[in-house]
Amino acid sequence: MFRGIAKTITAVCFLGVAISSAAAQPTDIRIVAPYAGFVTSVYQRESGSGDIRLEDTDLMLGLYAQWIRTGTFQANAFLYHAPDVNYSSLWGLHTNVDFYFSLGEIENLVIGGGVQLLTLDIDAGNNIVAVSPMGAEVNLQDFSLKTTVVAPYLRTGRQYPFGDARTNVVIFPWVGGEVNLVGGDVSFGLPIGPPPGMQIDESIDDTDLFALAGINVRATLWRFLQIEARYSAAFDPNTFLPRASVMTNVFFTRNLGVSYRVSAMESSTGSTVYHLFGLAGMF
Repeated sequence: MFRGIAKTITAVCFLGVAISSAAAQPTDIRIVAPYAGFVTSVYQRESGSGDIRLEDTDLMLGLYAQWIRTGTFQANAFLYHAPDVNYSSLWGLHTNVDFYFSLGEIENLVIGGGVQLLTLDIDAGNNIVAVSPMGAEVNLQDFSLKTTVVAPYLRTGRQYPFGDARTNVVIFPWVGGEVNLVGGDVSFGLPIGPPPGMQIDESIDDTDLFALAGINVRATLWRFLQIEARYSAAFDPNTFLPRASVMTNVFFTRNLGVSYRVSAMESSTGSTVYHLFGLAGMF
């Protein structure tokens, strides 16, 4: 269900771009960057059967693509995968589309949206230790969990451009809203009573609505150095989930360069921090 929602939202966002621009224009900027690096993933779960906290660091691969038509729109997508972290396969997808417009004398207005998707498929065997409400450690048996977090969002704001022919800086403060959908299934055994103990099978189905606020800063310096920093937070009266990222591209030619990106994100199920290095192609 949740994957279907994510696919639908992503398809609608990029269909909007396709409709508004049937063919690429000479002034369009497109960037593609494959990455490799490492990710630290933290998974946390609280329940009456015991609290779980897993933390692991391992290989991560990613692919970023962006399409910019100055003054009209920008669209980007980042897909990443960690094949073996926290006894699991982790997949993530971040997409975003922004459209630029003016209202009378007010220029550089922005409206957009996107979706963030995170999936975990944990098969940990007997390697999970939970902490009971009484503080005792319990070794869970045949632990398996499949969970998906889907977070579609809308946002609006205004860009403030600065600079000259050599340097260009754009500051973009924005506000919005996000629906956080968490679904999945968890199964494990508890060593309680006579063998084989107690079997726990639970479904996960949570929905939360958060306000959003953030700021993006994008700078192009001397045409060969691109830096983009983003900070935002999803929050309600009881929750605050910050997200921060920085991407740096250094181009050696008009079309080819190297790229580095770092990101830290908290969600309702834990946190993800990654460092990635790659090649960047611009055309």
